[in-house]
Amino acid sequence: MRLLLSAALLIGQGSAAPPPLAPTSRWTIEYAEKMCVVSRGYGDPARPIIVAFKPTPFGDFMQSVVFGSRAQLGKEGAFNLRLEAPGRTFDKKQTGTLVYFPEGDRAVLTFYISRADFEGLIDAPTFSVRPRNGPVISVALSMNKALLPALRKCEVNLMEQFGYDPKKVAAVATRAEGERPAEWISNDDYPVSSLAKHEQGIVVIAWTIATNARVSDCKIIESSGSNDLDKAACDAILRRGRYRRPALDAAGKPVESYSTRRVMWLSPRG
Repeated sequence: MRLLLSAALLIGQGSAAPPPLAPTSRWTIEYAEKMCVVSRGYGDPARPIIVAFKPTPFGDFMQSVVFGSRAQLGKEGAFNLRLEAPGRTFDKKQTGTLVYFPEGDRAVLTFYISRADFEGLIDAPTFSVRPRNGPVISVALSMNKALLPALRKCEVNLMEQFGYDPKKVAAVATRAEGERPAEWISNDDYPVSSLAKHEQGIVVIAWTIATNARVSDCKIIESSGSNDLDKAACDAILRRGRYRRPALDAAGKPVESYSTRRVMWLSPRG
């Protein structure tokens, strides 16, 4: 299932930006195994640049990726980057990671933005990703408002697959408002046992937000392969997860809701 929309991409290097690259496809929403993927290709159809946003269902953050050639995206590594859009303010502490594929000349740039920032890009005229070193990726953005309900439909479907009541999920008109969600999980939560065994991995977790805005019932949607890492992710959410207010239905009444997160454990000693 997918939604087709229209947009345009502007890619530049340095401070000067060339004319926008024409899209090679329309915006699509694809149902991946554990997340919904919003993406579009641009430029040369034979060697397109692909811009994608990958939220976990009803999570506070989403993975943002840009696929292209090594020449298009620059040198691999981890570095600071700056996000820009007219009339929008982004967190200044943005980190991106550029990785080369082991075969061929393809590369992928990965960074994270909040869901609020993503939704704020609807109707934004431009959106730019400026790495500290390397080519600037600038988008003449035309994300239509119809993208959000289509994305929501995908997320409701995934939550049902995860075992949640689709009627309760669909009843949420206004999401619960988290309090500093970026601080809920940190490297300080890395289990000592996992550090000793050099365990790493990615875990997807989900939890319930009650009508009194309290967090409960964290469960594993996709395991990292380590019980200790999985448990650490849920323990951190249950310990630090705080919401200023619960979710509301269309009538403004508090309702139970749910959220998810993709937690990447990378051992500092790995």
